Amino acid sequence: MDVLHKVLLLWEKGKRDEITETLQETGWLKDSFFRFAQAVSECLPNDSKEKKLLDGFLTGKERIISEAKAKDAKLTDFLE
Repeated sequence: MDVLHKVLLLWEKGKRDEITETLQETGWLKDSFFRFAQAVSECLPNDSKEKKLLDGFLTGKERIISEAKAKDAKLTDFLE
């Protein structure tokens, strides 16, 4: 829950790079994290700020994952 809270604060501030870094560093760049976020979103009232943030974050899921993979590829290329 702490990671989700941090990620949503970063999302609200538009800090996409820090989101991928946080998820990579914590080991939560996984489908289970996004399923958890979806479950939390489904429990919130439709007009709540938190639900809107969560839904926006979840809409960007594929982009976040692809950006993380691109960063990993660049790092791998650099180290080789």
